[in-house]
Amino acid sequence: MNFVLPFLISLLMGMGIGGGGLFIVYLTTILSLPQTTAQGTNLIFFIISAISALIIHIRKRKFYPVQAITMIIFGILGSYIFSHLTNMIDPDIPRAFLGCVLILGGGVSIFSAIKSFFKRQ
Repeated sequence: MNFVLPFLISLLMGMGIGGGGLFIVYLTTILSLPQTTAQGTNLIFFIISAISALIIHIRKRKFYPVQAITMIIFGILGSYIFSHLTNMIDPDIPRAFLGCVLILGGGVSIFSAIKSFFKRQ
């Protein structure tokens, strides 16, 4: 079980279906990891897959250095700022926020899928 679920979640992540949120839910509920540990593990998992994707984008010449550098700078700044903010607040607040974002994202995905289904009819 500890191999099958992470494999399925990583498959979803590779297809771009928001497996990162599922991975955090798996780590916190099934493995009972603390929220911050689960988020850090998810971040490491994402960085490894992003490096793989970067190699493919460079090979296909679909890599834009200016945009990449901009995203890297703001990603580092945002990570630094919000990691310090989360240390100053109650740990349940980021957990609740993540839950709301997952529910909202899932709702938007379902709504757009239903909308596109009825457009084809």
